[in-house]
Amino acid sequence: MLHFIVNANSGKGNGRKYADAAAAYCLRHGVEYAMYFTQAAGDGEKIAARITADEPAASLVAVGGDGTFHEVLNGLAAPAESTLGFLPAGRGNDFARAADLPKSVSASLGRILRGETKNIDYIECDGRRCLNVAGTGLDVDVLERVAGKNGKLKYLISLVYCLKHFEPYRVSVTAAGETREYDCIMAGVCNGISIGGGIKLSPVSKIDDGKLDIIVMQMPANGRIMPVLPKFVKGKHMHLPITTHIVCEEAEIVCRNGKPIQLDGEIYRDKRLLCKVARGGLKIFA
Repeated sequence: MLHFIVNANSGKGNGRKYADAAAAYCLRHGVEYAMYFTQAAGDGEKIAARITADEPAASLVAVGGDGTFHEVLNGLAAPAESTLGFLPAGRGNDFARAADLPKSVSASLGRILRGETKNIDYIECDGRRCLNVAGTGLDVDVLERVAGKNGKLKYLISLVYCLKHFEPYRVSVTAAGETREYDCIMAGVCNGISIGGGIKLSPVSKIDDGKLDIIVMQMPANGRIMPVLPKFVKGKHMHLPITTHIVCEEAEIVCRNGKPIQLDGEIYRDKRLLCKVARGGLKIFA
C-alpha cells in the first residue's frame, strides 16, 4: 500500500496533476494506494502522523514542494522505519536537486515500485526535522517578501529588492569546538545543496555523508552585495573570502538581530538554529 499525501495547490496546480497521474499509474500497474489531500498548512504533518501511528513501517509518498516534504517528514512516527518517497511538484523543488529525484511521475513511481531503499540524513533543529537547509539572514527576508508568490523569477526579484535594502545580520556560530561572530548576508546549516529554486548555497553538500555543511556568507568590506550575486546563484562563491564553510555534525547559530529562522523554506519565529545531523535517520525509496 502506498499512501500519497498531496498538496494539490503546489506549483500552480502541479500537485493535482501529479496526483492524477500517480493514481492512473497505480491503477495500470495494479498497485494498492490511498490518496490524502491537504487543505491547510500543517495538514501534511497531521496525515503522516495518523498513518504512521497505526503503521510505523508504512510507505508514504509526499506530492508537493519542499514545504510539503517538510510537513510529512515531521509527521513520521519513526523516520527510519517508514519509507518515504517524493513526487516534486513545487515551485522550487530544492530537495529534489539534492536527492537527484526524477522529474516525471512515471520515472519516480517506477523507482518507488522497484522497492529499493536507502537511508539519508536529515537535520534535527530544536525539536523539528529539516530535509534541506536551515538558516537565517537574507533568505528569511526574501521568503517573507515572496510569501504566496510562485516561481524562481519571483524569488530572484525579491532577492534583488532585499539586497538593495539589506542590513547585515549579526550572528554567532558555534561549531567544531569554536564560536565565531559574523556580520553576514546569511548563514545556513545545509544537508541539501540549494535554496530558492536552485540557488546553490552549498554545492558541496551530500544528503548521506553524515555531515552538515555550515555556509556563512559574510558582508563584504565595501558593503556591496550585488557584485557577488551571480556567483552566489551559480554556486561559484565557495572560494570567495566572504564565504566561510564549516563541516560538522552539530552547530548552533544565534542571530543577534532577533530575526526568525527558516527550515526547508518554512518560517519559524519560536525556534532556535540548534542543529544536529540525524545520520542515516530517514529511509527513502532509492
